[in-house]
Amino acid sequence: MSSQQRRNQQETVQAGTVVELSRTSGDELFICSLADWNFIRDLGRTFGWHPAGTTYLPQQGERARLNPIKHDYHPGDSQDSKRVEVDDCAQWVAALDRARRSPFIAGMLRTHAQLQGASGTLAEQSLYAQLQSFSEFARRGAFTIAFRDSQ
Repeated sequence: MSSQQRRNQQETVQAGTVVELSRTSGDELFICSLADWNFIRDLGRTFGWHPAGTTYLPQQGERARLNPIKHDYHPGDSQDSKRVEVDDCAQWVAALDRARRSPFIAGMLRTHAQLQGASGTLAEQSLYAQLQSFSEFARRGAFTIAFRDSQ
């Protein structure tokens, strides 16, 4: 499957889909929409992050692989979590730091907010704050990604 096909497939997921990032210990969470998750991922790539790939967490009773296969950053369900490693987090945060210093960040935030049906300074400030929160979360180390279970 090409990257464009994968992107189109991801965009067909409902706009209300929630992505949950958590520490392996489960004591810290970051939650955002799938659209915002994709924006944060793409913003990192735009500003120089070269994703190392995620790994699936071993299922209960399985042993971790010595050289695990790397996967994309699209969340699976809660039983199919993917892990983003420490070094990858650090590089991603560095790219997002460059993005926040860019003279183009305001326009990028505005465009994303408009694509999500929001507009105005408040929407842009909210997205900027979410970007900052993600950076702080990722700066603290490795985490897992999965779609949040509907309650």
